[in-house]
Amino acid sequence: MTKVGVVADSHVGEYLDALPPQIFAALAGCQLILHAGDISRPWVLDELARIAPVVAVRGDHDKLDGLELPRQTIVTVDGRRIGLIHGRRSYLLDLAVVVVNVLARGKLRWRAGLHRSLLRRLGPVDCLVYGHWHEPLITHVDGALIFSPGAVCPWGSLDGDRLPGTGWQGIADRWVRTYRTQLGADAMRRHVGVLDVTADGVTARLIPLT
Repeated sequence: MTKVGVVADSHVGEYLDALPPQIFAALAGCQLILHAGDISRPWVLDELARIAPVVAVRGDHDKLDGLELPRQTIVTVDGRRIGLIHGRRSYLLDLAVVVVNVLARGKLRWRAGLHRSLLRRLGPVDCLVYGHWHEPLITHVDGALIFSPGAVCPWGSLDGDRLPGTGWQGIADRWVRTYRTQLGADAMRRHVGVLDVTADGVTARLIPLT
């Protein structure tokens, strides 16, 4: 069995000063680390590389000072194809999902459309790993395991007393705050994940960080 650590939306250097130290214990023993974007500074990858080699994709918050990362990639582990992508489609489409979901009080069944859209972009995979939405999730779509590990920094720019932005950004911030509140308390906890890859397939588990 190969253990693959999965990290997303760390936002280090942007909303966090450093990776939470619990990450290193949670992912100890992994042979590979996948980061699904919003890193947000390149030295975070060096920190994760203390655990195992890292494969990462670019998120919409990443300012990587010349470090070129793909928008999506596929890695093969023990014969299993694992697709890695951040999960953003377009700003307006994502904002529309947030607004409609808030109006529906969290009852909108929008994720199946997102997952199928990401699968179409990646092609045939055994497992799809994505971030962006800051929501821990394990499901299956069209025979593929779909895994979002949640976020290292789940609240993003909306932590504590931080005020929403001004103008259009402020409106978007307020809608996102409401959307994330509807996800429930567990989604606001820091998480990483692990994929266990064997000859029989790929399974996923979530690891909350205290």
